Amino acid sequence: MSAYKNDDLISGVNVSEASAAIPRSVGFDGAVQWFLVLILMVVPVAATSIAYNDIKGSYLRDILRREGFEARGEVVESSASREGAHVSYRFSADGAFYTGNAIMATAHYRFPAPGTQISIRYLPKDPRVNQPGNWGWDAGHIFYYLFGLAILAAAGTLIVQAFRARKLARLGFVVKGRVTGCAPDRNRFTVYYKFSTEDNVEIEGSTGMPEECEVGMPIPIMYLRTNPERNDYYPS
Repeated sequence: MSAYKNDDLISGVNVSEASAAIPRSVGFDGAVQWFLVLILMVVPVAATSIAYNDIKGSYLRDILRREGFEARGEVVESSASREGAHVSYRFSADGAFYTGNAIMATAHYRFPAPGTQISIRYLPKDPRVNQPGNWGWDAGHIFYYLFGLAILAAAGTLIVQAFRARKLARLGFVVKGRVTGCAPDRNRFTVYYKFSTEDNVEIEGSTGMPEECEVGMPIPIMYLRTNPERNDYYPS
């Protein structure tokens, strides 16, 4: 006698009732949702800030190279970061003192200490517009841009996967499947299975599960009627 007496009841799931409940009420994981929102808020802001400073600095450098005068400046404060040396300086032009701030590229993590003399370029018609003479766009910033794009791409992929999983969980038609294989995968198991759609088309699939399943064991499978290749264990 078969150990499974009721074809509708599989692993504690009544497949008929599960299918009749379509569409189901399914939400997103709160922690994942807030994590993705945080990424999508923080990364673009940080990347935009760095890009703005680079573009503004490059534009100012071009103007000062064409129209600027040179003066000797003195570093007042400086600090190091991954972006370079954050430098505050002052210089004299036309008998008055002016100040400025800039991020300067550093060599071997060395940065100008307070009191160091540096070259400054300024606009003669407005010395408040000034910049260190050796200012240059830090090519290393490309790493931040690429890293930011990679994070956004990963976040976008997770969002797409979350919506796809939610759609399957809401609209997936539930049927009986049978395990065809089971393989260890770190601290989980990859379970392979087969099932038949309402049109008697046999489909194969796989999913990750916390427990090992025996070959031939019946398990509840949900699939999208519009795309049976989208399927998973129910509840996944």
